[in-house]
Amino acid sequence: MNTTAFYTLLRVVPNPASGEAVVVGLVLFDGTRHEIQISTRKLRLALLFAKHAETTIRYAVRQIEARVEADTNVRRQAILAGCLPEPSRLMNWSDWEYLARYSNGMVRVDSLMNVALFSDDDVTTVFNQLYTNLVDSNEQVKHHRVKPLVKKSIRTLIQRVQSQVHTNINLTPKLLPDLFFNLSLDCLGMNGSLIGAHSLPIDQLRIDTLQQHFSECRFAIKSLSEHYKPHKPQSNILYLLADEPDEQVEPDKHKFWRAIQGEPMLKVLPTDEAELIADLIERTGAKTFLKKNLLQAEELETAD
Repeated sequence: MNTTAFYTLLRVVPNPASGEAVVVGLVLFDGTRHEIQISTRKLRLALLFAKHAETTIRYAVRQIEARVEADTNVRRQAILAGCLPEPSRLMNWSDWEYLARYSNGMVRVDSLMNVALFSDDDVTTVFNQLYTNLVDSNEQVKHHRVKPLVKKSIRTLIQRVQSQVHTNINLTPKLLPDLFFNLSLDCLGMNGSLIGAHSLPIDQLRIDTLQQHFSECRFAIKSLSEHYKPHKPQSNILYLLADEPDEQVEPDKHKFWRAIQGEPMLKVLPTDEAELIADLIERTGAKTFLKKNLLQAEELETAD
């Protein structure tokens, strides 16, 4: 049994003085990751009573979603790197309290309620039951079967090429001076041209974060090419490991998935086909090329 699992309800309080509240969402932590869903219908209902604070409430809700997303990313990167996630970067109760205070008490988070999850329990079923019973029984649950933070095919890709190219590499302004962000790549190598992979878990990220990842990948491959001068830059390619979302359930994400298909140096590939990248790396003889002293300095700084 998993004794660390819990759920909490998100409430909108149109008038904090009266204490009346509308339950608008649910967060479930299963011991490995957070799952969240906000009821569009219930949030719209709550905003009818708080039109004067709609911007504040919507922003607070988005911040909660963003913090859950950031926690998921930290856990995912730790799995890829084969280490434990940094506790300071994970969600804790103070995060929930801060997010509630930030909205002047108009968006509140309930006390954490423990959930008994056994090894044979289906997390999706538990989430759906809680959401239907406690949040909104009239709105269809958009929550799909919980997917692993890192797919087996991506782990296999990294294991196959880790002795040949850079894996779990974090591009930073120290490595590429013209970067103004950090970007994690699953793998990166070069032999005449650049080849790499970046996981883009569409099911785990919000649309604005997906757009940011795409823009950063596009900028990074151009920066790498300009800085390290491959002999065949026209053949540079950075694979985006991204699965097609359900168009009926997530139309905006599906539109994004369609839109990123045509970028010359970025190629979208289903995560289940990640090993094709390993085949290509082995066939082309791509190797590590980033300066070891910069990588070591970066690793030491990250460890500190």
